[in-house]
Amino acid sequence: MLDALIRNIASFALILLLCFTFAGCGILFLKRLRLTFSSDGEQLFYAFGIGASVTGYAVFALAAGQLLHPAALYSLLALLLALSCAGWRNAGISLSLGNLRPRGTVERIAATLLAILLGAALLLTLTPETGRDALVYHLAVPKLFLKHHGLYFVPGNISAHNPFHTEMLYLLALFLQGDVLAKLINFAFLLAILLGIRQFALHRLERNALPYLSMLIFAMIPSVFVEAHTAYVDLAVAFYTMAALFAFISWNSRKERGWLILCAIFTGMALASKYTTLLIPFIGCLGVLWAHRDGEKGGAVFRDLSLYLGVTLLFGTPFYLKNWLMTGNPLYPFLYGIFGGNGWDPEQARLYDGMVLYIGMGRRLVDYLLLPWNLSIHAKLDTIIFDGVVSPLFLLVLPFLAGMRRIPAAMKIIMVYCALLFMFWASASQQLRFLIPIFPLLALLTGAVLSHYRESARVSLFLCAVVAGCLLFNAYHDGLHFLRFKPLGVVLGLEKRDAFLERNLSPYRMYRFVNTLPADARVFLVHMKNWTFLCDRECYSDYMFEYYTLKKVLAASASPAEVHGRLKGMGFTHLMYDVNHVTGAKSMLSPEEKALFTAFQGKFPTLVKNDRFYYLYRL
Repeated sequence: MLDALIRNIASFALILLLCFTFAGCGILFLKRLRLTFSSDGEQLFYAFGIGASVTGYAVFALAAGQLLHPAALYSLLALLLALSCAGWRNAGISLSLGNLRPRGTVERIAATLLAILLGAALLLTLTPETGRDALVYHLAVPKLFLKHHGLYFVPGNISAHNPFHTEMLYLLALFLQGDVLAKLINFAFLLAILLGIRQFALHRLERNALPYLSMLIFAMIPSVFVEAHTAYVDLAVAFYTMAALFAFISWNSRKERGWLILCAIFTGMALASKYTTLLIPFIGCLGVLWAHRDGEKGGAVFRDLSLYLGVTLLFGTPFYLKNWLMTGNPLYPFLYGIFGGNGWDPEQARLYDGMVLYIGMGRRLVDYLLLPWNLSIHAKLDTIIFDGVVSPLFLLVLPFLAGMRRIPAAMKIIMVYCALLFMFWASASQQLRFLIPIFPLLALLTGAVLSHYRESARVSLFLCAVVAGCLLFNAYHDGLHFLRFKPLGVVLGLEKRDAFLERNLSPYRMYRFVNTLPADARVFLVHMKNWTFLCDRECYSDYMFEYYTLKKVLAASASPAEVHGRLKGMGFTHLMYDVNHVTGAKSMLSPEEKALFTAFQGKFPTLVKNDRFYYLYRL
């Protein structure tokens, strides 16, 4: 228990230090923009985002220069901390807990429930990483960058070439401590989003807005709760997206050019974090043109558009340029027919495009018309049916916006923004977590609706019943998720890290054994779920279509000896696979390919380890 206590204290100390550094660096930058903030909380919201942006790009610069060595990383941290101290020294920010006090019975209940929910999410955050994509690339690729001291082309893993800014922060966390610190950075983005919701509700919406209820509505969405304790990037994307929109709204109302710069910075940061944000710069350009709708001189329009696009490209394009240089495709692996791309081929591109469109409940016209209903009612976690849960709350409450006589301009902008992002999401991969960036905004609109109808007893009673019912629905799903992991044991030190991972990750024991192989081992993984973060030896695995390389080897071989020769010629020393997916009922191989593999397996490789349906052979 003592070891766990020390480890958790160290994790908290490091995340507080990083957040202090992010915010301090951001404050230093914001001072130069000479902006007028509505509150100290609003300034902290933007400062955290700016500081995180600067830190991530500083790490990226070291990675690009192949300088990811301890001396360089510690020097960078010392420099950022010094800049942060300079920012805080002249911040003029008063951190008073009294300002956080909820007002009214509904707000006090919401604040209490939010505290309980965040406590549960924090407990899960302090457990070892088990998130699928984190183990495949969000943490696995930064781990390889650290190993190779810089940017490194990861064979087989196309997601290693996504926009990777948030992963640069995770790289720093892995260097300082490990996966738990990376998860805490993600959790910090959740807290920053909640801060932004509160500040916007208090200072941009109606005076009797319900900030804590809006925060609770967002945080209790099951897909958000699941994301809160994993080293994914969707919450960072949601933060940057929301910050860009809030800065635009401030620029539209105050006409301070610094707000437009801030909007562009966060637009660029969204681009630097995920491909799903590619529409946002186009929305931003439309927003700038709309803001000049009263007929200002063309020079002013061109100047503001140029400023917005220039700053957006400055902050948004470095990872796309990196992709272009390393793979030949700035949008790797997409648009393969136009740009091509190293380590990818037309058949894989075709399969990947089909997989992207496979998630959801269909692509016919009627499916699009029914999409809000299907998304709210039928979505399920860990399935192709949107791979998430959101509840019908927004579907049932937001139509009441139509009955509001005076809708503030800020709310109208949010409504248009959400509608455009929703349509873009519907046209691409309909994975629910990719929609998380609009959920904080929808939560704000929901709070505004509830606040507006307070004086109408019947409508208010109906809306309160709907919200209460949907929150109970979400609490049920969140509770099931919490109980699935049972985090208290490993957090308190009553359960070992390895035991926790064995309980939650079926092939973990095999990965742990692989880490005892000779240092020069190179393992070919087939249907081992691509969890390469768990593997300390050099390994290769096909992303998404894990049978692909093995199927190509078998198709090109006429005998077991030729299969063996090809695998050895590719540099593999070991082969590890799930038998269910190779020769079992879930196999994608043809009967002839299965027979050839069985003959090869019986003649050449030597069995090293077997655990249930997982096998490790030495070639």
